[in-house]
Amino acid sequence: MSENNEASNLDIFFEMVDSVENDISDMLDDESNEIGGYECMVICFNSLRMYCDKVGIDFGQIEDQYHEFKESKTGEIIGDFNVDDNSETCNEIEAFNRTLEKIEESLAAFEKRCEKKDESIDEWNCVFIMYGCLRKYCEEMKTSYADLMLDVSQMQSDLEKDLSAEQSDENIN
Repeated sequence: MSENNEASNLDIFFEMVDSVENDISDMLDDESNEIGGYECMVICFNSLRMYCDKVGIDFGQIEDQYHEFKESKTGEIIGDFNVDDNSETCNEIEAFNRTLEKIEESLAAFEKRCEKKDESIDEWNCVFIMYGCLRKYCEEMKTSYADLMLDVSQMQSDLEKDLSAEQSDENIN
């Protein structure tokens, strides 16, 4: 992959992260929306899968790598963090916001490590870091990853149907 393409993919990745944060924030600001940690995870995983599709990263490979990483228990990239630090005063949204902060901190640490070692930051590792933090949140909140992925797939299917319907309407007009 060319450096320009990789740099562009990284720009798209960080725009996606910002977009996820903005979308969740907007939904929380709208009092008519009832959103919890689960819905936030659906939004994040949906955006991450769409990003992977767009830049040609096999999402299944990320999942496989995560399982291998978890079994190796090296913990090098995905630091230890507990989303339920203060369960008496913590709600799902606060816990999820801490997860988003952890993603940003982990990405910043990865970028710093790459600069120190004179290596280039790449989108695959950025995706893996985000995925790992989201999976950690999933595990901490005792959320079924399989059910979550079914909801993400349903959301993507609904979005594709909406897009097809819009394109059909445009072709008719």
